[in-house]
Amino acid sequence: MRRFLIILLVVAGVAVGVYFATAPISGQIVLTGIVTTDEVIVSSQVQGRLQQLLVQQGDNVKSGRLLGVIDAQSENADVAYYGTIVQQYAALITQASAQLENAQLTFQRDQPLYKQSAISEQDYTQARTSYDAALAYVESLKNQKAGAEAQLEKAKVQLGYTQIVAPLDGIVDTRAALEGEVLNPAQPIVTLINQDDLWIRVDVEETYIDRIRIGDNLKITLPSGDVHTGTVYYRAVDADYATQRDVSRTKRDIRTFEIRLRCDNSDRRLAVGMTAYVTLPLGKP
Repeated sequence: MRRFLIILLVVAGVAVGVYFATAPISGQIVLTGIVTTDEVIVSSQVQGRLQQLLVQQGDNVKSGRLLGVIDAQSENADVAYYGTIVQQYAALITQASAQLENAQLTFQRDQPLYKQSAISEQDYTQARTSYDAALAYVESLKNQKAGAEAQLEKAKVQLGYTQIVAPLDGIVDTRAALEGEVLNPAQPIVTLINQDDLWIRVDVEETYIDRIRIGDNLKITLPSGDVHTGTVYYRAVDADYATQRDVSRTKRDIRTFEIRLRCDNSDRRLAVGMTAYVTLPLGKP
């Protein structure tokens, strides 16, 4: 009997210890979150061989910095080709404009002569037709030159795509391509992370979600023990997965809502994937 009482006291002591270890302290609970962000995937916009990759993982880059170069032989050839076509049309327009001027002068000279019956109707008609034809030819050349200029601008844009530049300030997270690889359009080259655009994601049980408001400041503790303050800027309006399911069908499932908190990262203490503990007071909602 005495042995049974001792075992009972030990079990009770363990139960009390577990209770106090897991029960909310001082009217608060600690939620486990994760530091995350949106990665920016820098991709190729043209097909070609990656001639140079100028950054390594972990490099800090500024917006506009050259990250890589794609072999631009084809694009340079297109620019040269359409540039030559534009020049050729410009020369043809100059020549055709001179012919148009002569045809116009002839037509303007023949108009009063025809009215005075000094020239035949056939000569007058020929002068007018020559003028109309010369005018139409010049307009046609101008339209073709405009088309060639549009192709030239397109070729220049394609040539610009061979220079891969950073779209924002950030850190190189991954290199998805290597020098010498032949890339296809939209194929990733590097991924960038903006370290000033990190947030902490926490999934909160519906039991507590009504206590959280946009703009709330909550205590955030990092695994190192450093304490920060995060501001809630997002709270999901739809429930996510259920953390506890009612297998007996006698109670309700307990679902979760995602919240996101901004936290100052000027000291670069936060890193993507890091665990962050968010303290939620359990005062009145």
